[in-house]
Amino acid sequence: QFLPITLVMCLWYTTLPITMFSLPPSQ
Repeated sequence: QFLPITLVMCLWYTTLPITMFSLPPSQ
């Protein structure tokens, strides 16, 4: 079963900051 695009985008927007903050700065 395919998830609704709204749910996917919601999960993506919530997990993106977490992955960005967990990764060390590449500068």
